Amino acid sequence: QSRVAVRRRKNMRASLRCALAFRPRALAAPGRAAPRCAVLFSSTVTRKPYESKEAEFLGLHNIADNRGAKRKRIRVGRGPGSGKGKMAGRGHKGQKSRSGSGGLALFEGGQTPLHKRLPKKGFNNINRIRYMAVNCGDIVARIHEGRIDPTKTITTKSLYDAGLCNGLRDGGVKLLATGLEGLTTLDGPLNIEVSHVSKEAKVAVEELGGSVSLRYFNRRALRAHLKPHKFHPALMPGPSIPPPRLHDRYLPYMEKELLEYYDHLYAGPEEAASGDNVQKA
Repeated sequence: QSRVAVRRRKNMRASLRCALAFRPRALAAPGRAAPRCAVLFSSTVTRKPYESKEAEFLGLHNIADNRGAKRKRIRVGRGPGSGKGKMAGRGHKGQKSRSGSGGLALFEGGQTPLHKRLPKKGFNNINRIRYMAVNCGDIVARIHEGRIDPTKTITTKSLYDAGLCNGLRDGGVKLLATGLEGLTTLDGPLNIEVSHVSKEAKVAVEELGGSVSLRYFNRRALRAHLKPHKFHPALMPGPSIPPPRLHDRYLPYMEKELLEYYDHLYAGPEEAASGDNVQKA
């Protein structure tokens, strides 16, 4: 007999022993005792029943992390007994054994990397104004909750105090038409003053007898409008002058206020020569 056959026979005997050990009942016919081999190996599978431990109250004497929640950190370079000594698991020499070699995610061995081979597309508009959207349905919900007074003009400050534009930094609020069917549940029309509005929302509010006016804010003026307590009354900024590209949007609503506040900037030639407006400024 060859060695391979002997080894194969031994492996078959070992697998049979395992099968008999873990399935002794299956080998016993009904009304007959289990085979002797099953009785011999049955002791290996007997397990103690699960003993439930009564729950203890949590206290300073038994509070601890779950098992495996905290793992002891690996201390490298502290002798050969740890398995991470001398070379600290980094191998011998080379770029990858030095510190700072892990920040080469886009490096491709010197050839032109992928992010430089692909063409550029689009651009970032530095003049973009980022408005924060507020829906008509949200305003109606805050009115029903009593957090907004519908009898007064609803300004950006009213929306901010009601929690509809938290985190507003610049640009102001844009009114959207989502939930505009809720406007019919109110007792009267609404007068809203925001920085931008969609066509549908403007038409819906005006059809019910209300009005929507626009107001431009620069970054400092918006902060003073939302948090006036952080500004000294003498240093409170005036109305913001919109840039020329936004004159068509804001001047129909703000022109009168701007002329009254900055009247020294629009003085005629005779008044400017007299110097009265300079003293007033």
